Amino acid sequence: MTAPFAKPVQQAEGASVVVALDPLAPVIVRSGRPFDKQAGPDSARFPPPSTVAGCLRTAWARKTGRELGLHLRTLPVSGPLLLNRGNKVLVPKPADAHFYGTGDVASCVRAEPHSLDAGCGSDLPDGLMHVLLTKRVEEKPGRGPHWWLLSDLLDFRQGRYIALTELTKRGWSPGAGDRRTHVAIDRKRGAADEGKLFQTEGLVLDDGKAEDAAADGLRLLARFGEPLGSALAHLGGERRLAALEPQDSSIWPSPPSGWLQGVIDSGGLCLTLLTPGIFEAGYRPGWLDKTLTGNPPIAPGLTLKLCAAATERWQPHSGWDLALRKPRPTRKLAPAGSTYWFRILDGASEETLRSLWLTNISDDEQDRLDGFGLALPSAWSPP
Repeated sequence: MTAPFAKPVQQAEGASVVVALDPLAPVIVRSGRPFDKQAGPDSARFPPPSTVAGCLRTAWARKTGRELGLHLRTLPVSGPLLLNRGNKVLVPKPADAHFYGTGDVASCVRAEPHSLDAGCGSDLPDGLMHVLLTKRVEEKPGRGPHWWLLSDLLDFRQGRYIALTELTKRGWSPGAGDRRTHVAIDRKRGAADEGKLFQTEGLVLDDGKAEDAAADGLRLLARFGEPLGSALAHLGGERRLAALEPQDSSIWPSPPSGWLQGVIDSGGLCLTLLTPGIFEAGYRPGWLDKTLTGNPPIAPGLTLKLCAAATERWQPHSGWDLALRKPRPTRKLAPAGSTYWFRILDGASEETLRSLWLTNISDDEQDRLDGFGLALPSAWSPP
């Protein structure tokens, strides 16, 4: 979409709405927890969509000469994802994929919605199915990559088996964060000012656990509402720099041939969040009523009924609002990788399903503009 306050910007040569951000220093993203005498450093965090949104909107404002302000919030952002040296897209691990075992017996086991056996019960909402492993596992929980190639996730969603060794080889997991100590000096005493000795821990994209050389040189990938050219931009805390480079728009993923028709034929829809989502009802979208039925605001003609959900622990999100000059309230995020299975009740067409492809599905419009809740739709056959 184009910001209502500005005329559409013509895409100049070398500019693109799809951009990569190459951090030139470890990325600092704080949780909003205040500094005090006992608080340790926040662990290294992957930049949330709002951090990338602020970076790109500021870069656009500088490019066009616009003043920073609330009007910039209307410029939409999708992402961030990851882009490797081979220009292949990486996405977060889905919550329904579980790793077990080590060495030769290591495996990635799928979990799917199932009904409980007779005589069994739980405290889940009425009508919500359980997500259970598809096979019996004897091994202990193991380790696997936090980020997968998008092509591997698409194969996973089609029910194909992927060896954990291959996932690990092509995927990526964050390495140890870059920890630095900061101090303020009391000039009268020539010593550290009490309460002003603290640490930060930054995320290093080039220092992860990637076995495939193509997974080195990772960059953040995003889609912006206006074309951007090459520039230096501030990303995250401490005004650390990142190189902003336009990319060919074809790098941004599009649905494979027959993918959306496969969703229609299956009668069910699986939505996987590729960025954290923000929902009024916590783990689930607020547009669902008490019967877990509703219409996505970005696809109003589509009627869905939630059958099951797989999510990790919620993530806190806060920060400082530069436009309003006050702290943002802390909110709970449904983490990236959260997966939702829906039964399609009405309105399924390639047009409505295309509106869900890599589209932000958070409840609030501003959260969608900020990049929260980027969803990947895929086929699921309800039992």
